[in-house]
Amino acid sequence: MKLAITGKVTALEKAPFVLRGPYEEIIPAAARIGYDAIELHIDDSAEVDRPYIKRLLDECGIGLSSIGTGTAYSQDRLFLAGEDVTVRRKAIRRIEDHIDTAMEHGAVVIVGLVKGQIKDCSSREACVRNLGESLTELVKKAEADDVPLVFEVINRYESDFLTTIDEALEFLTPFNSRHLLLHIDTFHMNIEEASIPDSIRRAGSMIGHCHIADSDRWYAGHGHYDFAETIGALREIGYDRALAVESYKFPDSLTSATESYKTLRPLL
Repeated sequence: MKLAITGKVTALEKAPFVLRGPYEEIIPAAARIGYDAIELHIDDSAEVDRPYIKRLLDECGIGLSSIGTGTAYSQDRLFLAGEDVTVRRKAIRRIEDHIDTAMEHGAVVIVGLVKGQIKDCSSREACVRNLGESLTELVKKAEADDVPLVFEVINRYESDFLTTIDEALEFLTPFNSRHLLLHIDTFHMNIEEASIPDSIRRAGSMIGHCHIADSDRWYAGHGHYDFAETIGALREIGYDRALAVESYKFPDSLTSATESYKTLRPLL
């Protein structure tokens, strides 16, 4: 397993992204602490300087583990389940652009809040249907470009459907694609799963990405979450992808990133 840390150029104070600032600051910062990779949360991949980011990553000897996409929903109100065709097409295009960015790095692209919610649609049926159609289209590009899409399971207080690992597995299995996988998150699992290790074992090889935050969403080691148990279950199923720290930056970005690293690195 590789250890990664989240980073974003700009973010709200209480957004769960640890490193904040220009790429030329946050990528070297992640490398100095010792992280193997960084997860970049990018508003719009069509607007980033891809060669510049790659050069920074190469110079720092650090990988790009994953691309976060949530601001398409939270800032731009674009989502894959949208009944407005224009909204849905823009959301699909946004993810396609992220796939283009991820392609040469072996990174995954996260489908989290950008999936949309039932409350955004006229009915649950419409939401699930539109989301399914959008993902079917995106899976074709993901398979062609060999970039996994990872579907994040988000707790009931932040999403109004597909809030448990079992629900997400039931939804994803019919796609029958190794390029549409499950994305788990310790903060969300701590709320929703009766037994986190058992849920991880049931998901098995369908797990394609893992977010890390403690029980209070601070850095790993601040709360009471049992990371050794979760990492042990992931090791049992042969998971060898990234553990990406997506937590609050409190008390400050450097302390948060460093403390999570100190807690997690010995467990790996």
